[in-house]
Amino acid sequence: MSRYTIALNNHYQSRRRLHAVTWAEVQSGPPHALSWTMTCKVEGEVISTATANQKGVAKEEAARIACERLGIN
Repeated sequence: MSRYTIALNNHYQSRRRLHAVTWAEVQSGPPHALSWTMTCKVEGEVISTATANQKGVAKEEAARIACERLGIN
C-alpha cells in the first residue's frame, strides 16, 4: 500500500468503518501488455476509477482521486 491507499484506509478505520472501502479490479489486454483498472468503492458507491500498466499504480491513483473527492488528506 502506498500513501493514498493508507490514508483512505486509516480514515475509515479511525471511524470504525473497517469494511467501508472495497476495490474492484479488471485486467485487460494481451498477457505481455496488461492494463489494470481499479475501482474504489465506499459503502458500495463508486468513488473513483483509474487505469495503469501495474495493478498497484492503478490502485494508488484511484485512492488518490478518492481522497481528493472525499476531502481526505
